[in-house]
Amino acid sequence: MAEAKVPPYPTQQTESNDNKPKEKPLLTRRDFFVRSNAGAVAVGMMTGTGFAASLIQAPPKPAAAPKPTAVPPPIKTRKVTLDIDGKKYDCNVDVRESLWETMNYQLGLSNCNQGCDRAECGACAVLVDGKAVNACTLLTARYGRGQKIVTVAGISKGPGPQGLHPLQRAFWLDGGFQCGICTRGFIMSAYALLQTNNNPTTAEIKEAVSGNICRCGEYPKIITAVKKAAAELRGEKVTYAAPLPLVTLVAATSQAAPPANAVSKQFEFATALGTIEQFDDLSLELKEKPGIVGLSGSERTITVSWDPGQLDEGKVRQILSESGHPVK
Repeated sequence: MAEAKVPPYPTQQTESNDNKPKEKPLLTRRDFFVRSNAGAVAVGMMTGTGFAASLIQAPPKPAAAPKPTAVPPPIKTRKVTLDIDGKKYDCNVDVRESLWETMNYQLGLSNCNQGCDRAECGACAVLVDGKAVNACTLLTARYGRGQKIVTVAGISKGPGPQGLHPLQRAFWLDGGFQCGICTRGFIMSAYALLQTNNNPTTAEIKEAVSGNICRCGEYPKIITAVKKAAAELRGEKVTYAAPLPLVTLVAATSQAAPPANAVSKQFEFATALGTIEQFDDLSLELKEKPGIVGLSGSERTITVSWDPGQLDEGKVRQILSESGHPVK
């Protein structure tokens, strides 16, 4: 018995043009591809990307961003109370305003000079709670909260020349200034030092005023002025070589002339000094030694005058050696 032929797909009977029955699959190839995932891709490749794209669902629209909340405007001014030289000042300041600007432009105080306006020269130095700082870079809005601010006008003891602080007097009478732009800053930096150390060494004075610049180059006289002020604060008698004209001060007297029998000799340093400024520093140190009455020289040699009643050549050589600069 012959086996019945099974068609590959379910079929249904249809009529052709010649009225003969014709088999038609119930599931066409197109229907098969459309109903399967792989078919969607295949049909898309055969019919174009538009068809495949139409089968992909569009991504959901993003949710609307929340409306930004209102941002308050930045604070531009602040009310502060400044304690300057023991006096209270109430003022309204820009938060970007420096202490120097407030004192000069708002309060009309000329107690510190402005030099560089970038904290390099120290001309505007004042004391804040005992520490020397540059007023040109301090924000007033941050220093109006009870800090004690002291300027050069606040260290005097009374009116007139006699009321000057010993440091102010020493700078005046010893010529520790020239153009005067830096003087207030130097005085305040030295004042901060003398508040805690009334017998500083040359090295300690240099460290204390290292943030100050004197463009006129009066450093030797500045160091001398600080030392004399320290001596006066210790209760010692102080004399000044050449008081300024029209100044009458009890403390200002002429320096005693060297003895007529003073001995002078030139020595050559065993190791030459690096700069002439080193010689100036050495001279300041040696002039404080008892018996030394005069000094001159350069980076290579030094001429010393001494009182033969107190010193001889051997002791002078010993003093130079102890200073760190032995001679041949």
